[in-house]
Amino acid sequence: MNNGRYGRFGALIGIAYVSGTHCKFLIYSTKNAEVLAYHELKLRQIVHQAGWLEYDPSEIWKYMQECIETAYKNLVILEIDPHDIIAVGIVNQRGTTVLWNKQTGQPLYNAIGWSDSRSTSVLRRILQNVKQNVDYVRHRTGLPLSGCFSAFKIRWLMESVPAVADSIKEDKCLFGTLDSWLLWNLTGGVQAGVHSTDITNAHYTSLMNLSSQQWDAKLCQFFKLPINILPRIRSNSEIFGYVLDGPLLGVPIAGVMGEQSACLLGQLCIKAGQNVCTLDDSCFVLLNTGTEKLESDNGLITGVAHQLGPRAATNYSLEGAISNAGSTVTWLREKLRINTEINSNDNVVESLNTFIGDSSMISSSCSSSMLNTECGLAAKRSEITLVPAFHGLYAPYWRYDARGIILGLSSQTTAENITQAAYEATGFQIYEVLEAFKRDTPNWDHASTHPVLTFGGEYAEDTHLVQFIADIMGYMLERPQTASPAGLGVMIAAGVTMGVVSLEYATKMYAPPTDVFSPTTTPNRREVLYRRWDYAVKRCLHWNNFETYEADIELFSQRERDPNQAIRRSIPGSVFMVTSFAVLLLARYLHNHPLT
Repeated sequence: MNNGRYGRFGALIGIAYVSGTHCKFLIYSTKNAEVLAYHELKLRQIVHQAGWLEYDPSEIWKYMQECIETAYKNLVILEIDPHDIIAVGIVNQRGTTVLWNKQTGQPLYNAIGWSDSRSTSVLRRILQNVKQNVDYVRHRTGLPLSGCFSAFKIRWLMESVPAVADSIKEDKCLFGTLDSWLLWNLTGGVQAGVHSTDITNAHYTSLMNLSSQQWDAKLCQFFKLPINILPRIRSNSEIFGYVLDGPLLGVPIAGVMGEQSACLLGQLCIKAGQNVCTLDDSCFVLLNTGTEKLESDNGLITGVAHQLGPRAATNYSLEGAISNAGSTVTWLREKLRINTEINSNDNVVESLNTFIGDSSMISSSCSSSMLNTECGLAAKRSEITLVPAFHGLYAPYWRYDARGIILGLSSQTTAENITQAAYEATGFQIYEVLEAFKRDTPNWDHASTHPVLTFGGEYAEDTHLVQFIADIMGYMLERPQTASPAGLGVMIAAGVTMGVVSLEYATKMYAPPTDVFSPTTTPNRREVLYRRWDYAVKRCLHWNNFETYEADIELFSQRERDPNQAIRRSIPGSVFMVTSFAVLLLARYLHNHPLT
């Protein structure tokens, strides 16, 4: 796809990437997807109170300028011609909300992170108005009602920040997710800034009609938001504008994508049926459904995978969003002072390798004739179940009022047991999403395909953890050795715009080496563990309902001791129904054939 106009690495594409933790700029070779130069800076997370998460938009823009300049200089140091950079792409964490004054270019408030829970009061009020129907707007948006989407954050800002309300009244306010904020600044800001977004980021606002792929006036009316503050919606692959300052002056911005959709594309999951899991502080599991737009009946998000051009067909996805995954481990480490580093904690490694309470699978590090106390505790760790619903549960439950819970504590519980339960919780949450995928695609032939999940993200770098999650879920995990799947995804989108990359070329030339992890556990054992998890989630959803607690605990204990109890209890009722039906048939027969 590259011709002789460029150097030995072919045409280059720069990617401006803002995640939940870092701001970075990467320069890719479109010839083989190699990252030639990059620079990143850690973002400052602003937390005023529990559940709140903010970023300074001005700081993000300043960091991005520094990242661009440093990566550009690094390219020069490597004696690679920076004039080979033919385009820039933008990829960002979806849902993070920014409002700014279009006349001054100054933010009206800090950017509110996607997982920020401050808009719960707005969500609660809206749910009361729609009789607690969390799927009230799903037919238009593909989304449940949840405070993680931008519409709720805008509403909160309008009600809580006077500067926002005043700016909207004076028609000075612009809204955007982080892609819009970067795009507007890169293309000139106050002087000539382009106010646009892409279809994947627009979808996550809960204001875009998924069928028309445009802003929906009725949705804006429902949320009581002004439609004139919203950016123009465009595809993932087209010229959004041109960089008007800095070392990339005049370079077109040719691709924009939300982070998770970009991961799906960057992991080369471009066919219907392929799925990807990205495990960072949060966790997202996406299933590519091709051009088929599936409405979920099982708590998933119907979203956009990609649209590679204004006239190109839109590919859709089903998505499960998990709010607390890696962040649960961070909580254990920072709040409870537990050592959660797997590679530096032999007890945790042993705990992960000894799969949950099955004495026949105790780690080889424990002699079969000398099971010490430490190994015994590891073998019983299944007694601990942790549900990390710190500020509610997302897919597939979408319950803002759920709260975290730990079940099974005893005097023998250790820090390693709690750590294991945290990692186990991530595996179970992913498993629930994958099972929801199956229920939402009943016409797909699941029986003929072996369950495979493409795995990535910061926490996927730990081999022990990936194997453990494979054991928990019973799925084969493939871990491509791709440094930044989201960056690669938007690079492909920008490359399509510039005519230097195609999906066929990317599939052939960008496929990296892949590590494969197969489950080593039995279905029966996984089923027992999942039943315990499912029970814990139900307690988590009804954590403030004390009336039936003791009865529920007793029932669960009985089921654990006797899994066939429910079947036997149903036998008398079944016999009664059968005999009653037989008596009715006999009565009708005697009525039609009286005895003489």
